[in-house]
Amino acid sequence: MEDMLKDLDCTPAEKVTFVTRFFRGSASNWRHGTKEYMVTNEVEMNWDNFSRLFMGQYVPDSFTFQMGRELGELKQ
Repeated sequence: MEDMLKDLDCTPAEKVTFVTRFFRGSASNWRHGTKEYMVTNEVEMNWDNFSRLFMGQYVPDSFTFQMGRELGELKQ
């Protein structure tokens, strides 16, 4: 998804709007709650902040740790 967003000429907030149009069910509900949280807590609605919150919700820390470890072990 991030590779596709690089090709679009849009603001960081527009990236969030574009991507979340594809959310359905619980992801859509999560998105609405997160938007409310960001507005209430004056968190800037941009791709970096949204992506961090999304990853925190849907990608387990163990997976992130494992991917980082595998990346560190790559050899040419």
